[in-house]
Amino acid sequence: MSLSLTHVTGVYFERLFAQNKTLSAAKAQVLLVDRFTMPIISMCYTQSQLLQQEVILVEMLDKQHSLSPMRHLNCVVYIKPEKESLAMLSAELRSPHYSQYSVFFSNSASKNDIEKLARADENEVVRSVVEVFSDYSVVNDNLFQVAVEAGANSTVHEAASLSSLLLSVKKCPAIRYEPQSLVAKRLASEMLYHINSNSNNNLFDDLNRTCDSAPVLVILDRKSDPITPLVTPWTYQSMIHELIGIDKNVVMLPESGEQLTLSEKDDFFRDAMYLNYGDLTDKFQQYVDSYKRQTKQSATSLQTQDLAELKKLLTRFPEFKKLSANILKHLNIISEIDKQISAQSLWAVGELQQTIVCGLDNHNAIRSKLLQVLRDVAVSAENKVKLLLLYTAKFPTGDMEPLVSLLRDPTLTNPPPPARYFSLVANFNRVFGAGAKNLHDEHTHDNTTNNNNNNIAKLFTQNKIKIQSLFNPTNRPRSASMPKTDNIFMQYIPPLHETLGHVTGHIKTPSSLSLLVPDTVNKQYGGAAGVAPQHVVVYFKGGATYEEARLIHEMSRMRSGISYVIGGDSLLDSSSWLERMCEMVE
Repeated sequence: MSLSLTHVTGVYFERLFAQNKTLSAAKAQVLLVDRFTMPIISMCYTQSQLLQQEVILVEMLDKQHSLSPMRHLNCVVYIKPEKESLAMLSAELRSPHYSQYSVFFSNSASKNDIEKLARADENEVVRSVVEVFSDYSVVNDNLFQVAVEAGANSTVHEAASLSSLLLSVKKCPAIRYEPQSLVAKRLASEMLYHINSNSNNNLFDDLNRTCDSAPVLVILDRKSDPITPLVTPWTYQSMIHELIGIDKNVVMLPESGEQLTLSEKDDFFRDAMYLNYGDLTDKFQQYVDSYKRQTKQSATSLQTQDLAELKKLLTRFPEFKKLSANILKHLNIISEIDKQISAQSLWAVGELQQTIVCGLDNHNAIRSKLLQVLRDVAVSAENKVKLLLLYTAKFPTGDMEPLVSLLRDPTLTNPPPPARYFSLVANFNRVFGAGAKNLHDEHTHDNTTNNNNNNIAKLFTQNKIKIQSLFNPTNRPRSASMPKTDNIFMQYIPPLHETLGHVTGHIKTPSSLSLLVPDTVNKQYGGAAGVAPQHVVVYFKGGATYEEARLIHEMSRMRSGISYVIGGDSLLDSSSWLERMCEMVE
């Protein structure tokens, strides 16, 4: 059975409202949330879906003092069992604004916390208290995000949120982590403690009864792969995040300020989210053509004298209106992406990025192209810095001074880069060199001996190439483990692919990841706890990327019998990752 986060959260949130439906006379409901759960439910439920569940009002728990008494309404409480939220809920129960309360916690609550709530329920308005294990946000069906707040106990809270994910998908995993990373090791140890300590209340018992092999939780440190977030993505969802920005699945267009929601319930977005830019333009044109055909047929049918046919046609008008609005939404997004590609000279920048990280040309040719881009006034300071970081990672002994001098020239880069960017370039290999070593070990080719790479290099030098010819793959045979492509802008494959190849046994050499085995897993699988898993949960401490989610999607599709999900404490674009790296080198 595959890991489907959308299905899991759908089942859980149905439970929130199920009790009201069982009443003989179901009342309208109020949904009371806190600052932790508001983002979670907003990414799963639309306003219209809440209305279908008889939810007519959504209120924040921290605004309880300004709530209007509505004793004719029932209340569904959905909060994280944190100290501040529990205190506010206790105050609400002492002076209730609503008729009855169904309390749902997004994670495990202690016996002591529940006893405090019971004492606060002086009016006996609480009908039920349930744990639903949903202390994470679902971004895609295979992608999640955990909210981590800085503080002394941040690792403990992070482990609790990750545990809620494991409980929701009903998996108790063996834990793999990067031994050289202190933050990964600390989180892995906390996860082991959390799983073992919760075995006392049977939370993790029998979760793997349908699994022939132990599931695996892979904990990685973003610092160990600083390259992937720097490489410009060329697939739809990734490009939206990189060039426009996605916040809680909402896109805000920069000029109009219009807010557009992305959802896999949108058929076009679901089918196009992982397509490269060339295939995306073809897909969108097909989408528009289909709409035109349907509306043309409808216009012809309006002339019919058959009343039954006319009635059937009129009932489809709302569907046509919705389809038209969706076409306009994606047209606006694709138009903005196209605008940003031109404004940021991304055809040249993206081409050079791939050439550097994948070794598609020799060092002298790459350096010559880099000098050319650094002299281009149309290329932003940020994109020039990213190219310099990729170059110094690929060629750590290369002479950086002439390149940095060009970056400092105000006649070539305006506005000039901030001082922290120069510090990052100077210290990149010292701080992140271990994570960038894969660029030296892999993707290294010499164009003087590789005819295939010579062909790609010739494509780079052509000035006028249609988008489709850039992105459409040739008929080159594909690997069984990972789709290969001659797509110029998608040569780079994140190191995560190799890491998971070791975990699943598709790469036979030993994995460099350390292994921790919870007691429950050891009891069930014994020495076989480290064998090839059927279910893999990947977690990036320091942030995952949408491109890695796309990689996970491709691997799930190619490797039948293995299901993956991926997440992190944030979702990175290149700008946010640059800023984080600047903080790390200070």
